[in-house]
Order: sequence, then C-alpha cells, then structure tokens
Amino acid sequence: MKKRLLAFLCCPSCGGSLRHDEFSSDRRTRETIDGMLVCSRCRKWYPIIAGIPRMLPFNMIRKDMLSAYMEKYSSHIPKGLREEAPEAARLKAKTSKSFGFQWNAFSEIFPEFEQNFLDYISPLDRPFFRGKLVLDAGCGFGRHTYFAAKYGAEVIGFDLSDAVEAAYRNCRGLKKVHIVQGDIYKPPFRKRFDFIMSIGVLHHLPDPEKGFLRLAELSRTGKPVFAWVYGREGRWFKVYVVEGFIRQLTKRTPHRALYYMCYIPASVYQLSNALYRFCEKRPALRPLGRFFPFKGYAKFPFRVKHADAFDLLATPVNNYYRRADMEKWAKDAGLSGVRITQLGGKSWRLLGIKRHNG
Repeated sequence: MKKRLLAFLCCPSCGGSLRHDEFSSDRRTRETIDGMLVCSRCRKWYPIIAGIPRMLPFNMIRKDMLSAYMEKYSSHIPKGLREEAPEAARLKAKTSKSFGFQWNAFSEIFPEFEQNFLDYISPLDRPFFRGKLVLDAGCGFGRHTYFAAKYGAEVIGFDLSDAVEAAYRNCRGLKKVHIVQGDIYKPPFRKRFDFIMSIGVLHHLPDPEKGFLRLAELSRTGKPVFAWVYGREGRWFKVYVVEGFIRQLTKRTPHRALYYMCYIPASVYQLSNALYRFCEKRPALRPLGRFFPFKGYAKFPFRVKHADAFDLLATPVNNYYRRADMEKWAKDAGLSGVRITQLGGKSWRLLGIKRHNG
C-alpha cells in the first residue's frame, strides 16, 4: 500500500479518518506490505495484507491469509479495537469466491485488451484520463486499471474478491495505482474522484442499481460516472437458454471442474473464429462470414475465450438490462448530460455528470 492512498480512504463503517500503522514494508518502493488501518472515530480496524488494504469484515477475507497475518502480528494489534460486523450475505460471498478463482486463473493482460477498454469507455478516449483521480470499481485482475493509469491517471482499483491479488501483481510497477479490497455497497473512500468507472461488474451484484448509486455518491460535483452492463436486447440465447437451463447446472459446479469443462465452449468459439477468418480472407466467401457466431472473439487469443466462457457459466448472478433501466439509474443518481449508448447491440454504456454531492 502506497502511503498516498491514505488521503483517499475512510472507514467504510462510519466514514471516519484512518490511522496507518506499518508492520513491514518494501524498502525499494517504500510501500507498506503488512500493517493496519484504525478508524479514529469508531475504533474499527482493517488489516493491510500483502500490500493491499482489506476493508472488509474478517469473515470476507480469505481464511488462510488472515490466519497467517494474525499469527504473525497479533502482538502488534492494540487491545480494545473493534472489528467490522460479520457479513451474512451468502450470495455476495459466492460471487466473491467465483471471481476470486476466475481472475487469478485468468490473470494475463493481453495487448488486445487495450482496444477492448477503449471500446467500452467510448466516447471517452486516452487523453481524457491524464491527471485525473479514477476509481475502477470491480477492477478484477486490473486490466482496466492498468490502461487508465497508462494514460496518465492516478487509479484506485477496487474489488470484493481475491482478484485483487492478480490486480496488485499486474499493476505493481505503476507508480500511480492503488489496489483496495472492499465492498461496493460500503465503499471505503472519500468523495474525491474525477471519474468513476465500473465495467462488467454491476450486472453481477445482488442489487445492481444500489451498487451504481453508491458509486455515484463518491464522484465530485461536475465529474463523470460511467458503467457498462449487459443488455437484454440481442441476447435471447443467453437470457432464455443459458440462464434458463445451462447455468442452473454450471453455477453449482465446483470451479476447478468447470475450468476444464469450459475448454469445450472456448474451442467452439475458436473453431467458429477460424472459419470466419478463412472466409474473410477470400472475397468470394466473405458474405458467408456474417453467419458465423462469436465474431467478436476473433481478435482475441484462446485464453480470453476460455476466461469468458468461465465468466458466463460460473458467476452466481447475471442481470440483463434495457435502455429504460439505464435511464432510471441515471435519474436516481442525479446525473446530467446523460449519454446512453449500445456496444455491439448487446450491452449498454451509461455516462453522466454528477450534479451535486449529498
């Protein structure tokens, strides 16, 4: 954890300021590796483990990691401090476990992800990020955090799951990146952000609109908020077949077994893409290309197809939205200058400006 991060953090329980105690550090980068954050108001405390502040109830932190930390540093922790109340939400824990497995198994950042990121955030572009403080809510393994920082932003990548471990590894060489483990419903941040983005995350939450509203509250007045979510339009197969039948089995399948099972759909994507590219290179066959499914994956390596197959089949919840839903989100969040656009006819991009802070 970079000490500068402390200026942006607050207690997720009461909003109080935090005291930083360091137990071990990286001499080269001067970052805190292990330590703790203590709220000056409510006296709750949060561990810093392996360079990442864990702003969660202890029962939401990986047990083996927390046990090793407590065994090593129990004598450093003052008596009388309070812990965050235990989290009882079963669905939230299942979602965290699913994405923790997924993004540590599929943690590579491929060059193709850069254009993918720019497609997601359009009409914004590279120069937009220069000099801004950005929150990447639901950062996963850090692919969007990485590119936003590359374009000149100071970025806080934020996720509930153990995917933060992969995000920390992928972004550790970037001086203006911070990684935090925490809950979108109880974000541990002050209202200082110039831009908040959530890409491919909110539709997996138990209450997606509530998550979006909590994020919008963190934006500074007059600053943009962005979300990308699944659309219902153009997704009849996923909405009615995958959700209605296939996922009823696969979301109950152990993650390791499903990882290997997903080689099958990924191979179908790969074969379809190979046939599509074959037709595209031959003018006489080019009209046939439009009949092949999964064309959007043609530019990506096999590992991305494997990861997306797992993402589709493993996550406990997938929600799909219409344009009217996005309009309601924007209105409820108090956004102005709202732009709602489609990406590929199958998803929605919502961009708006925060009018005021409550």
